[in-house]
Amino acid sequence: MMAKQWSNRFSFIISASAFAIGLGNIWRFPYITGESGGGAFLLVYLLLAAVIGLPILLIEMGLGRMSKSSPLTGFGRLTGKPKWNGIGWLGVAAGLLIKMYYVMILAWIAIYFLQSLSGTLTELQPAQLANHFDSVAGNSLNIFGAILVIVILAVLVVRKDLAKGLEPVARVLMTLLFGLILVLAIWSCTLDGTAEGLRFYLTPDFSKLSIDVFLSALGQLFFSVGVGMAAAFVFGSYTSANENLISSTIWIVLADTLIAILAGFMIFPALFTYGLSPDSGPNLIFITMGTFFNNMAAGRIFASLFFLLLFIAGFTSLISVMQGLKESLADRFKLKSDRALYLVASLVFLGSIPMVYSFAVNPIQIAGKTIYELFDFLTNSVMLPLSALMLILFGAYVIGFEKLVTALASNSKFKMSNYWSPVIKYLIPAFVFIIFLKAILP
Repeated sequence: MMAKQWSNRFSFIISASAFAIGLGNIWRFPYITGESGGGAFLLVYLLLAAVIGLPILLIEMGLGRMSKSSPLTGFGRLTGKPKWNGIGWLGVAAGLLIKMYYVMILAWIAIYFLQSLSGTLTELQPAQLANHFDSVAGNSLNIFGAILVIVILAVLVVRKDLAKGLEPVARVLMTLLFGLILVLAIWSCTLDGTAEGLRFYLTPDFSKLSIDVFLSALGQLFFSVGVGMAAAFVFGSYTSANENLISSTIWIVLADTLIAILAGFMIFPALFTYGLSPDSGPNLIFITMGTFFNNMAAGRIFASLFFLLLFIAGFTSLISVMQGLKESLADRFKLKSDRALYLVASLVFLGSIPMVYSFAVNPIQIAGKTIYELFDFLTNSVMLPLSALMLILFGAYVIGFEKLVTALASNSKFKMSNYWSPVIKYLIPAFVFIIFLKAILP
């Protein structure tokens, strides 16, 4: 059982927001929005964030508070049956595997940031950018060096107590992140293509609504909010019984959604100003945006700010998940905190090795996928939806709806009425199960 608590309510909200806000908001959200038709996707995403994302995150944090322990022991403690801890193992495994390739992407971003500062990136011709990305990702020595530095920095933060480590770092970095994205969004909205870009982004074209748009929005929601990766459960366990968990979780989801929306204001006017494709996929930040910065005045400055913003978003998410993984292993195996942290850091670094070599000239492939592609598919398309589904079913049926909502509404003026019962017991599990089936079936 863990005795740690947040210093205050604001520290909880800002630290949990730092966990939720990551590359999914600034990198993945704009390109998924572009691929899914712009305004129609945004409308669906906002609806699902309120109806599905908020309850799932609330339930995971609520279960953490009820158990006062990590997901590796908490499910068993809540039921008196250790077999239920398997749900926690799935979440911990998903979080660990995701961070193994997440640090690789952070390493790419760090290198692009340094190249933007030096002017190397903005000196490239647009036709050179694709090959440049291949050369950056394929330089394994540089990538491993960057990963090592990033992991060490994360360890230096996470090894301290909450009040001296995660909490103050989250406050500083989240303030800087919000300031940067606000400046870049305002600046982007002064460009010539603003009207066309915002029309694409904010005007729903209902002819583009389809089941695939709903499923893409729900998949993005899981990736962004970060349910089922141990951190939310652990962060919930740090909250006191007096914490207004419903209100705090609403603020966390609002912050996460706001940053994603601002990312759209930052990206789409810029893309339409220079006639770049809004549906350019995962290459958006490294190739498409690189083309944009190369075509503009002061591109070096704004490219540096952009990649700094991305790095901060990714790093805050990394340290939050490492905090959750550290606490989980320490709780389950009765390890000292530092020893558990060093184990997590070592696993993340060693696990990143096959990810990096997935971008070598002739990478190893399994079932037609590189190791990185395989892990990306398994974690985001299988493990996270399955983990979220099991969390919901556990809360709704094993704990029971009445007991669950009573615990969630502790010290809150907002009471979850019986209208939430079909949403939590039937609607959310059905949507999550459909996503899971869509991912695993041809």
